[in-house]
Amino acid sequence: MKVGIVGCGYVGLSFGAVLAEKGHFVTCMDIDEQKVESIDRGEVPFEEEGLEELLSRQVKKQRIDTSTDTIDAVKGKSLIFIAVDTPTTENEGLDLKKVKCSVENISKAIKRKEDSEDPIIVIKSTVLPGTTKEQLLPILENQGLIKGKDFHLCVNPEFMSQGTALEDVRNPDRVVIGGRSKSAMDDLEGFYSEFDTRVFRSSTETAEMVKYVSNALLATKISFINEVGNLCKRLDIDSYEVADAVGMDERVDRRFLDSGVGFGGSCLDKDIRALSKLAEEMETGNRLIETVLGVNEGQKTRIVDQLEQKVSSLEGKSIAILGLSFKPGTDDITNSPAIDVIRRLQENSVKIKAYDPEAMDNMQNVFPEISYQNSYQEALKSSDAALLLTDWEEFEEISRGDLKVMKSPLLLEGRRISHDAKNHSEGVTWP
Repeated sequence: MKVGIVGCGYVGLSFGAVLAEKGHFVTCMDIDEQKVESIDRGEVPFEEEGLEELLSRQVKKQRIDTSTDTIDAVKGKSLIFIAVDTPTTENEGLDLKKVKCSVENISKAIKRKEDSEDPIIVIKSTVLPGTTKEQLLPILENQGLIKGKDFHLCVNPEFMSQGTALEDVRNPDRVVIGGRSKSAMDDLEGFYSEFDTRVFRSSTETAEMVKYVSNALLATKISFINEVGNLCKRLDIDSYEVADAVGMDERVDRRFLDSGVGFGGSCLDKDIRALSKLAEEMETGNRLIETVLGVNEGQKTRIVDQLEQKVSSLEGKSIAILGLSFKPGTDDITNSPAIDVIRRLQENSVKIKAYDPEAMDNMQNVFPEISYQNSYQEALKSSDAALLLTDWEEFEEISRGDLKVMKSPLLLEGRRISHDAKNHSEGVTWP
């Protein structure tokens, strides 16, 4: 099948590469010419594990082409997926400019009727309930297009995570399809049949809401276990062992029950804030949602409080920061706890030495004044203490011997790496 994808971020490009892998012919459209040129060369302009290798293979097989023109993404396509981002506005609402512009350009391309297709336009971008029906559909109809004749419109939220996007696309735990047209939903469900997963069909509004509730619930689990972790620490209880036992309950599930320095990234924070604002506008109450956000913000720098309890004074100390991205497998530093930690340390005139296998270039744009090291060993050398903020796999190799090069062997884990209880006496402090 010929498929068009508008938006070549990690969502659109990961999705497109997997579709090409399954034998579809995919046109990836983006207004960023440099990004498009990179994709043409089989290069991914951001870090996503395994994506560049897959993209390169599909480009060579000529199953993926690119364009900066929406018409190319529409012409001759049965399915057109919109996967542009919806960033947060200053008042914590959603900026829909890219989505609306994409729909408008698609509507103009369809109006040309250069082929006989009546494509299914699929909204994968995260939008609030009612957006597709109340704001996007009118754009198409204002061009004189008739729903069901010239086009079909569905909502199909994505549930990918950065760092595991390919696995999430290849093996989804469910596919949610929202729409009004039975035939279009049948076609879209048939398209997904090769993924061998559960399909949930609903209205567009329900499908839009599912995305927000999913992310809000995951964030709630994280903030809740962080509160539990803080209590367990006072009681000298390993919160990870508590989570292991609680997670054996199928009603709870073990995932997202690792206490630590809180969540980062663009999705959870953005979606929770948008949901909170919506609840405020609807006057239904948003106390729990606001609490989730508040706990997370406080958790990001709690590790600095723990550090201050371990040392007499932070002023003039040399502190190693291990991990800058908000999670492993990506170079994305959006809302990363490392940003809050570094700012807090700078308030105390701390000398910072940072290392991350992927995210240092991005962090240099935020903190050009701190020292960046080529390895975690270099960052640890002669440091008064170290804070581990991202659970990169290579950090699992950190040994007690590595800590001996420090002025004092003190490593505070904001993400659990060591599972050896003996490390308590060797300067490793768990979250």
